[in-house]
Amino acid sequence: MLKKVIGTKGTFLLAGVIMMVSLSGCGNDQTEQDSAGTIIYEEASENQEIEHSEQTETEDKSDSTETKATTKEETPGTAQSETKETTTQSEVASQSQTENTSVTLTDKEKTFVAQICNELNDFNSGTTMDEKFWRDFLFNSYTGASSENAATEQVYREDLGFEETVVKVSLQEAQERVKLVFGVDLPDLTPSFEDMEKGQTAFYYKDGYYYIGVSGLPDYQYTFSECTADKENNTNTIVKYTIDFMGESNVGTVTLSISPENNANGFVICSKKTEFVK
Repeated sequence: MLKKVIGTKGTFLLAGVIMMVSLSGCGNDQTEQDSAGTIIYEEASENQEIEHSEQTETEDKSDSTETKATTKEETPGTAQSETKETTTQSEVASQSQTENTSVTLTDKEKTFVAQICNELNDFNSGTTMDEKFWRDFLFNSYTGASSENAATEQVYREDLGFEETVVKVSLQEAQERVKLVFGVDLPDLTPSFEDMEKGQTAFYYKDGYYYIGVSGLPDYQYTFSECTADKENNTNTIVKYTIDFMGESNVGTVTLSISPENNANGFVICSKKTEFVK
């Protein structure tokens, strides 16, 4: 009887041990499953972080590319704006330069131009400045012997039968006057005494000097009238003088076009036109 009971207890004990072993195995399996699940989760999390990082870098690159593209698109506009501004500044500078080219005459310069009105024949850009043009200009400039420093001599004229008073003008002085009035060089002009026509007022060249007979010019008086911009040439200035003669006023008008020049007067004569009242 006792043996049978022990056998039964043994059976129960064996059954309990088996159950404990089974439970223990189940617990290990669960732990492995949980551990495996955790590992899978961590790997998934790392993959998500990597993907998120790559996506962020891609977006950053995209944003950077768009920013660069925008910058490139804006740059031409900026360049155009700067170009326009530069052009505008150039135009203003050009306008200022044009405005500054007008000539304002002082009283001394007005007197000089009035003298030129009496000494200079009418001319314009189409006039041929030949030997006759220069001879007439030099003759009219000195025949009046108006200069205080004018040197005069007596020259016997066989064709006239008496001595003629002449003004002696150096070649250098003549060249300087031409340069001052016209801004050009006096060409080679050396007429000889023998070349003069019979009875002509002296004008000849000898040994570096011009000899110009003294005579009188018409007694015109020139009065400054106005100074305006030249409509045909915006770098020039129009100067007008009225003419008085033998007690009569405004018998005519002299119109000159002058251009700025770096000389003692600050200008040169470009044209002259005389009109008398009919």
